[in-house]
Amino acid sequence: MLSQGVSGQSPAFSTKDNLSHEWQFNYHIGLTQYYGDASNNGYFKKMSGESAFGTGMMARKFLTPTIALGAGFYYSSLKSHKQKAATGAVVDFELSGKYYDGSVHLYVDLNNLFWGEAHRNVSFYSTIGLGYSGWNNQLTDHLSGLVINSGDAVNGTATKKSGVVVPIGLGVNYLLGNNWALNFEGNLHTVLSDDVDMWVDGFKYDQPFYTQIGISYYFDSKDKQKTRKTKGERPRMSDAVIQSQKNIDQIPLYDYRKQPVKPEAKTVKSTVPEVIDQAPVSPSGNLKGMVYRVQILAKNQSVRSVDGLKKKFGLSGEIFENFQDGVYRYSVGSFSNYQQALIYSRELKQRGISDAFVVVYQDNRRIKLTDNLKK
Repeated sequence: MLSQGVSGQSPAFSTKDNLSHEWQFNYHIGLTQYYGDASNNGYFKKMSGESAFGTGMMARKFLTPTIALGAGFYYSSLKSHKQKAATGAVVDFELSGKYYDGSVHLYVDLNNLFWGEAHRNVSFYSTIGLGYSGWNNQLTDHLSGLVINSGDAVNGTATKKSGVVVPIGLGVNYLLGNNWALNFEGNLHTVLSDDVDMWVDGFKYDQPFYTQIGISYYFDSKDKQKTRKTKGERPRMSDAVIQSQKNIDQIPLYDYRKQPVKPEAKTVKSTVPEVIDQAPVSPSGNLKGMVYRVQILAKNQSVRSVDGLKKKFGLSGEIFENFQDGVYRYSVGSFSNYQQALIYSRELKQRGISDAFVVVYQDNRRIKLTDNLKK
């Protein structure tokens, strides 16, 4: 739920990049305001005397870069005043006490949903959840001296002390690095009961609203970490892929951050028709047209040693570096269509590079891989 942590990323935690993480843990603190029968004032007026401390924690599992499932717990004090009844009569009610709930929720990354998956330092997300809540409150009528506690009888019926809750929220996430992020969010916990404030005055449901700031840590399961680090005997590759690798070996590594230099023309005889990157290429990255590649790594900073990267992934061919949208992406191969690149990506996955996937570049800028481009 939104009151229980960031998102996700996230946008930058796409499972298609090595920036991806399967799990998120979040701790948050903030202010809770109560809206219900024992409440009159709006959000900003409640900042003075009607806001109470709240806190909680949450864990979330990413199913895709856009969708995640999570569960969390939220605990808070409650404070609220009511000076006017629904009939217009003057009253002086004061609500105080404790509220808590636990719930499961669905998380949606709005940036990925509407604008496609990409690395973003700032992203927006929404959540909706379902859970169960409990409370222990006291309502005081300062005009009559009447005091009602949670569980007391009102009009002959005992008030409830728990009920179903539906948390709905919206938040913004800011990345601090590959594993850490800050989030700011608001979440409306709609309790499907009219007994949180022990009073009935025209407002059917009672609603604590939680404004919070949280910090998240992103991590992977042990199985995924082991898969990334596993190095073993390489499976036998097809002749076409072996020849592709030999051709790629003859292509230099280009650092797109350097100044352009005049390219030296080379002609490489290729027996594999899908490898199209045999023409001279400028180190400035002046690549024209569309090309499919297999991405193996994405980082916020450039790698220090390309040789070390080759050794890490067990590669002998050249690795392309591309800097775009604040991310350094590293890919191998150059293919004329999606299917050829897909075959190579599967070969790399068999060799232990579990996050290898096909990307497409148009004039040296990575673009979204649509269904039409996969044909």
